[in-house]
Amino acid sequence: MIFKDSAHETLWRQIEEFTPEFLIGHADGAVVRVSCTLKEMESVLASLPGPALARAGSGVCYGYFDQSHAAEAWLMDFTQRGGTAVIEFSPEDKKSTLKLWPVPGGDFEMMRRVKHLFDPESLLNSGRLYGRI
Repeated sequence: MIFKDSAHETLWRQIEEFTPEFLIGHADGAVVRVSCTLKEMESVLASLPGPALARAGSGVCYGYFDQSHAAEAWLMDFTQRGGTAVIEFSPEDKKSTLKLWPVPGGDFEMMRRVKHLFDPESLLNSGRLYGRI
């Protein structure tokens, strides 16, 4: 299909710019990235209290929160129910106090070993992944 106007370009530009514009407009805002199956996508989007974007082809959803503590509360509840999510964007001054990553899963030991292969002295982003690696 060939478009005769730039409406599709405008749409994709707005989607591309949504995250940075949201964060500029919400100083304490945060963005949660959720991984889910396509079947779960509807319920994930319905559980997010504010704006959301979804990548239907990959099952990745983004939830936008006006307050970073609200994002953390949603994340903890969601992951305790078995969901997979992380806080992808938050204010720099809150990153040290927020739980950006939920409790690690069974693949944590493998991640720790891979990190050690590339950074044996733990100089890069020390403590960033789950606050443990």
